[in-house]
Amino acid sequence: MNRRESVFDAVVTGSSPEHDAVAAHTTVTTFNVDSYWRLIRRYWAQILGLALAIGLLAGLVAQSLEPVYQSSTTILIDTSRRGFSPVQDDAVNGWYSFLSTQTYLQTQILLLQSQALAASVADRLNLWTNPDLDPRQQAPRRARFQLNLSGILPNWASDPGVVNVIPEADARRSVIAALSGNIKAEVLPDSDMVRVSFDAHDPELAASVAAAYADAYIELGLETRLEAVKKAATWLTKRLDGMRSQVDTSERKLQSYREQQGLIDVKGDLDLTDRELSDLAQRLVEARARKEGLGNEFDQVRKLRDLDSTELSSNAVVTRNPIIQTLKTEEVRAERNASELAGRYGAQHPKLVSARSDLNTIRAKLRAEIDNTIAAVKKEYDIAKSRTDQLQREFDAMKARVQDVNRKEFTLRSLDREVESNRQIYDMFLTRFKETDLGADVESTNARVIDAALVPTTPIKPHKTRIVVVAIVLALLIGVGLAAIEDHLDNTLKDAEDVENHTHLATLGSVPLLNRRGLRNAPPERIFFDSPKSDFAEAIRTVRTAVVLSGLDDPHRVVLVTSTVPGEGKTTLAINLAAALGQLERILLVDADMRRSSVGQRLGLPAEAPGLSNLVAGTATLDECIHPVEGSKLHLLPAGLLPPNPLEFLSSQRFQQTLEDLEQRYDRIVLDSAPAQAVSDALILSRLCNAVVFVVRADATPRQLVQLAIKRLHRVDAPLIGVVLNQFNNAKSVRYGRYQKYSYAYRGYTQYDRVSAKKV
Repeated sequence: MNRRESVFDAVVTGSSPEHDAVAAHTTVTTFNVDSYWRLIRRYWAQILGLALAIGLLAGLVAQSLEPVYQSSTTILIDTSRRGFSPVQDDAVNGWYSFLSTQTYLQTQILLLQSQALAASVADRLNLWTNPDLDPRQQAPRRARFQLNLSGILPNWASDPGVVNVIPEADARRSVIAALSGNIKAEVLPDSDMVRVSFDAHDPELAASVAAAYADAYIELGLETRLEAVKKAATWLTKRLDGMRSQVDTSERKLQSYREQQGLIDVKGDLDLTDRELSDLAQRLVEARARKEGLGNEFDQVRKLRDLDSTELSSNAVVTRNPIIQTLKTEEVRAERNASELAGRYGAQHPKLVSARSDLNTIRAKLRAEIDNTIAAVKKEYDIAKSRTDQLQREFDAMKARVQDVNRKEFTLRSLDREVESNRQIYDMFLTRFKETDLGADVESTNARVIDAALVPTTPIKPHKTRIVVVAIVLALLIGVGLAAIEDHLDNTLKDAEDVENHTHLATLGSVPLLNRRGLRNAPPERIFFDSPKSDFAEAIRTVRTAVVLSGLDDPHRVVLVTSTVPGEGKTTLAINLAAALGQLERILLVDADMRRSSVGQRLGLPAEAPGLSNLVAGTATLDECIHPVEGSKLHLLPAGLLPPNPLEFLSSQRFQQTLEDLEQRYDRIVLDSAPAQAVSDALILSRLCNAVVFVVRADATPRQLVQLAIKRLHRVDAPLIGVVLNQFNNAKSVRYGRYQKYSYAYRGYTQYDRVSAKKV
């Protein structure tokens, strides 16, 4: 496969193994302080214009605002009398709720800003008819500049033919709301003084309202104290009546209880009852003792029947009874006599029988006497027991009576104490009530005016200078923000840094944008010929130097100039670059744009002049097709008659052979081709050249299209040596500041040195 076929295949397939991996991408640039500064310098005119416009508008609005005047009065509040008590006593004052000093002052602030005080001031000054407050009247205009937008902006809110009638109640509420909304009250630091201020468009109205607020507040304090005195007097009277009624009720209750219980002298009855109870208790103790003694004796007597003679003789009861003692002695003697006779005589002996009969008789008498003794003791015991029980019943009855008397005494004492307590409270309250002067605190007030309200002479707002300054500062910030947004949304290439970041190619130079003066001096394609000392010519020399130095070891015999889209100035650059190279070498400028050729016409050749197409087709000789450019050593080969199929024409073997023949006659050939992104002509030509100069229009061509065009050139192995930033606006450039005029001569060298270093 020859060179022409490989180029054609690369153009048709749009792929190349060497450059398929190369992708155009955008390098993220850190937006630092330097970037902001360059951004501000680039858009300084727009930012400043926006700030001035908004500042002027803010000044007009500030001049049209109604002036606001403020008048103030200072009131001294006696916080030591923050609570009112008609009875100056700590016990009575405890019934009232006292606030701390700070809380009390804050309460007074809320009172000054209340709707009730605003209504009082409105009634006092008859503000219902004041045009500044009455919504039914048109307020007077006091601004120096009247900015009326009602005639400019349409009014959709209301029908001009309908008249809105505001009721009297709504007007009153509106005036009260205006007063309470504009009144300001604040506590002065470290003091008990309150400053009351009022804002109004009328200075006299502001002073009168501030003074009226102070007077109304003081009078409200007096009225409040008078009302408190009235309520206190009423309450005290009712309280005294209640206490007097309570004393009477307690006394009637005490007397009723005395009569109901029949009590005359509770203390005497209680003493008598105590003595009787003590005597009865003594007798009951004695009766119980006797009962216990007789009980013991009865127990002993009952045992006499079972005792033998020895035990019976030692018994205490027997020893105390002489009859039993005598019978016991006789029994002993009879027993001894019978015993003696039994030893002498037989059992049936009359003496023995008689002795035993006497013994039995004595024993019978002894038993009878013991029974009598037992019966006698039992009778005494029963009597003692009965007496004890009787005394116990009497004692219990007396005890119950004493307890009843004690209960009556307790109830009586409780009623008596209640009567005494109610009487003491009533007497004390009556005494204090007589000693208290209820009207002593009414004539004095707890507030007084220190600084009276004066008519202000200067308004407090609007702060016109502040409004304008703030508006300008905000406009500057907004302008910077809009510039940043515009710069962020702007996808064009603005300077050499953008070109290098987004194309990864060296910048051969930056050709300035021609102003009106430069265009009047010469047409763009002849500026290098006619104005060799201009900035434009200097920029072309920079590009020329970069092109020459990029091929120092292997000179670029054929240089192709192309761009992304039409209108980027590639033809103008190609003509001027060829003219600059023509000062050093024998240069041939070839118009290879076989679709929209314009080089010949710009340099003064007729449209029918023979050119490249005639030379390739063989219809004209080389000398007939090459034309010298007036005023220079440059030779021009125009496009000639445009072929019907430019792509096949440029891919033909005859075109390649013609280009090789031209290389033998000239030191360097500069080709002007069609845009690389629009058609594929530049891709074909790039494979036949030694160097490709890519032209990009500053602030115009989207970088995505530039990247795509460069990517297409890379796919066909185009020998791209760099990019020329065309129509560069010096006014927007901020990178080199005041040295910008001389930047072109050094920029190309610096960038080329960087490229050369990479190649080495």
